[in-house]
Amino acid sequence: MENHNSFIVANTLPITLQEIHDKHIIPVFAKDNAPLISQSQIIETALSALSALGYAPDEPQIRVSHPIMGRTPDARFKQPKELLPHEITLYYERMMFLLKIPQVRSTVNGQELSLVVGGIKSYSWDNLGRDHKAQQHFKFFVGFQVFVCSNLCVSSDGAVLELKVNSPNLIAAQITEMMEVYNPEKHLNWLEDLKNYDLTTSQFAHFLGRASMQPYVKDSPDYSLSTTQANSVVKGYYAGPHFGHKEDQISLWNLYNLITESSKGAYIDGFLDRNVTGSKLVEDLRLSLNQGSPSWFLN
Repeated sequence: MENHNSFIVANTLPITLQEIHDKHIIPVFAKDNAPLISQSQIIETALSALSALGYAPDEPQIRVSHPIMGRTPDARFKQPKELLPHEITLYYERMMFLLKIPQVRSTVNGQELSLVVGGIKSYSWDNLGRDHKAQQHFKFFVGFQVFVCSNLCVSSDGAVLELKVNSPNLIAAQITEMMEVYNPEKHLNWLEDLKNYDLTTSQFAHFLGRASMQPYVKDSPDYSLSTTQANSVVKGYYAGPHFGHKEDQISLWNLYNLITESSKGAYIDGFLDRNVTGSKLVEDLRLSLNQGSPSWFLN
């Protein structure tokens, strides 16, 4: 399962749906011991919702992080090295899954893309001190994945960044609505258009400098790159095998992929927000180059 071109890296591990279903315990609400919606339920609900819409996704790609380990009561006095497999309990606080839909494919700038749907769950978002009526928090998205590097292309139109529900049925309804509202053709046209715009090396440097300044400047856009992301983008600009600069300039398509590539180092719970931010940044630049409208990042 391990793939150096995974859609997210950070400190994550690959895992199967069967392993989550069979071996992971489910967190509960403290007041009534009712279980939260399990990670396997989330993925199975997404699969069911997509199937009802006529899609046939590939096997889910799943990555997890932040393990929460425990032990059964009868093993409470054992040393860690003495624990038997059945005495160890485990679940992961954070989980992200990706469902590739091979029926929907396209090509942008010579690179093949496939439609993907995914979701993110972190139990740290929930108030476990409540009871089963409490809202639980989720994130879902639909977009395209670039085959050559597994980068995800997700726009604001294809992302649900703050879903609060307490039932798998409501998750299914939200995924259905997201898929019905999302316009893949419009998204692909936007991605295709990015290759028509270029930044010179000077503009690229100016953009990165302004992006680094953004958190400290009043009245600036509310989206930017972290220092780690900016460093990754610079490295890719000069040494990236697929999306580096050419002849002292870089297309917005290549820049967008350098930004989405840099997002893969984020933790699971912040990944989607960074990915959406990347699309906002590049759209800001595209509008500036296309319409001559002032961009704060190129000013």
